[in-house]
Amino acid sequence: MPWKRLLTFVGIYSLIVFGLFAVLKPSQMLQSLPQLAFGAAVALGVMVILTKFGWEPTMLKSKADLAAARAERDAARAAGKSGAGKAGKVATDDAVAAEAPRPKPPPTKRTTPGATNNPRRTRDTRKR
Repeated sequence: MPWKRLLTFVGIYSLIVFGLFAVLKPSQMLQSLPQLAFGAAVALGVMVILTKFGWEPTMLKSKADLAAARAERDAARAAGKSGAGKAGKVATDDAVAAEAPRPKPPPTKRTTPGATNNPRRTRDTRKR
């Protein structure tokens, strides 16, 4: 349990809330301290319970853990781009064909190969 990081986060949260009380209700700053302490205790309790159940927010991870996760993501992305696949499977002809860009379809009556798709129409050339 990363107690130091949890307590640091709750402490920063409490200081921000206390600052808001100081700005919004300066006459009731001392009266808000018990409420602030109760709110901080509840927030700390909820975060401890969630952490015990596997919640791992970014703010509680160390820099080494974040760097390792980033390196792992980059390696997986590089392996995916090289055609090895996510699970390390050997690329087949179907997989290579699926990754290749699709060829442009030939022009049809509705898609002209010319410069415009909307030829100029006048009253005389309009289809009736």
